[in-house]
Amino acid sequence: MAPTPERPTPDPWLRAAPPALLEEVTRPWAPPRGARILVAVSGGADSLALLHLLAALAPGRGWTLAAATLDHGLRGEASAADRCFVEEVCRRLDVPCRGRRLQTRPRRGESLELCARRVRHDFLRRTAAIEKAEVIALGHQLEDQVETVLYRLARGTSLAGAGAMTRWAPPLWRPLLRVSRNTLREWLREQGAGWREDASNAELDAARNRIRHLVLPALTRALGGQALAGIARSASLAREEGEALHALAARLAPSPLPAPPGCLALDRRRLADLPPALRRLVLRDHLQRLGGSDLRLSRAHLEAVDALVEARGRGRRVDLPRGLVARREKGVIMLASSIEEKGIDG
Repeated sequence: MAPTPERPTPDPWLRAAPPALLEEVTRPWAPPRGARILVAVSGGADSLALLHLLAALAPGRGWTLAAATLDHGLRGEASAADRCFVEEVCRRLDVPCRGRRLQTRPRRGESLELCARRVRHDFLRRTAAIEKAEVIALGHQLEDQVETVLYRLARGTSLAGAGAMTRWAPPLWRPLLRVSRNTLREWLREQGAGWREDASNAELDAARNRIRHLVLPALTRALGGQALAGIARSASLAREEGEALHALAARLAPSPLPAPPGCLALDRRRLADLPPALRRLVLRDHLQRLGGSDLRLSRAHLEAVDALVEARGRGRRVDLPRGLVARREKGVIMLASSIEEKGIDG
C-alpha cells in the first residue's frame, strides 16, 4: 500500500491569522496566481503585517514578492534605522528588498505631507518597473481609510472624494482596508514580531494626526466600537455610487467640437442641459484630458467653470492649475492647455 502523501504544514502565521485578515486576500480582487508583487514596507506595524501575510501566502498562491522601503531623510538616524530594520526582516523572509534614501523637498505651494506621498509613489512605481512587478501592495488599514474620509469631508468633497481609497486601483492593491490597526498589531505580537514606531506620527501639528489621536477615539467612545467600520462601509458605498454617476456623465456628455490643437470645445447649451453634478463631472474629465489625470481641481475651480456654462456673471474666462484656461465664447465653452488658445465660432 502506497504511503499517504504528507500534507504541507500550514504556515504558523496563517494558522494564527484572524479570519477577517484572510478574507480580505481571498476575495476576487486578489492578484492572480503567478503575479509578482512589490510590497511597500515602511517598518511600521501595518506594512510589516502585510509583508508577513503575503510572504506566508505567496507559496500557495504562486506569487513572487519583492519589497521596497524608502527613507525620506526627514528623521535623521531614526528613518535610516527604519530602513535597516526592514531590510533585515526581508532577509529573514528571503524577500529581495530595494531600499533607498531620497531627500523630500516640497515644491512651491506643496505641503510636506503631499510631497512625501508624491515622492513615495514615484519611488514605488519606478521600483515596480525595475522588479517587473504587476502589483504594488500597500498597508493602508481601516483607520487610515476613516482618517481619509473624515479629512476630505471636513474640507468639502464629492462622492468620489468621500469614497477615499479603493482596494484595487491598478497597480495599487490595498488588501487591509477593512482590518483594524489593533487587529494587525495583536497578530504581530502573537507571532513575536516587532515593528518600528515613527515618532512623528504622534505629533499633533499635522491634521491627519489630530484626526487619528483625537477624533477617532472620541467617535469610538461616543458611538461604539463599530463606528469606524461603519464610516469605512459608507466610503465603499460612496465610491460605488460615485463610479455609477461618473459612468452616467460619460454617457450623456456632449462630444467635443472641432478645435485647434491643445484645445477642447464643448457645446455650451448641451452642457447647460445636464444636471449640475453631471456637468461638473464632464468638465473635470475634459480638463484632466488636457492637464493629466493627476490634475488637482478644487470645488471652486469647477464652480467657476460651471458659471461660464450657465453664463452667470460677466466673467468669460477662468484660469486653472497647470496653465489651463476655460473661456466662454459664442455658444462654446473652450478648454485650452495654454493661454495662447484661439477662439472658434459656435
